[in-house]
Amino acid sequence: MKTQTNLSRAASLADRLALGPAIIAGLTLFFLMALTFFDVISRSVFSAPLSYSAELTEIAMAVIVFASLPMATLKGNHIVVDLFDGFFNARGSLIRDFLVDVVCLVALAYPAYRVWTIGTRSKSYNEVTEILNIPQYYLIYFVSIALFACCGIYVLRLVSYFLKSPKQDEDL
Repeated sequence: MKTQTNLSRAASLADRLALGPAIIAGLTLFFLMALTFFDVISRSVFSAPLSYSAELTEIAMAVIVFASLPMATLKGNHIVVDLFDGFFNARGSLIRDFLVDVVCLVALAYPAYRVWTIGTRSKSYNEVTEILNIPQYYLIYFVSIALFACCGIYVLRLVSYFLKSPKQDEDL
């Protein structure tokens, strides 16, 4: 019973960890839709396109992609090739999934750290975007934080493997 409570706490924490970036992704998508609408109207009706729309679109796309990543990680919505699933029993599948999560954690942790250091360098150089002069380190730090959020989700997933009861392993 206590194990199930710990497992549900970990799942609840993971949900909260991924919800914020998902809301940011949705709001950014709405902003991108409105920006595109006004750019098309401005271009077609007034023959005056928004000069900054391309820059804002690039920034918005990066925000959408990296803000969506924690939720995709939490829900397991990544692309999966299941060619070898038939070769694993329940225990083998659990071990395989654990090892894949470890590899994914390592594959995300190092880039998250490196992107953070790039953001720090960008901040010290006062790098800004070309047209709107928006400091670049805001977006760079956001990307790093999203990657660290994914790492947090993978850590919680790894912990959940140890909190599952043997009966839950057989149900896989």
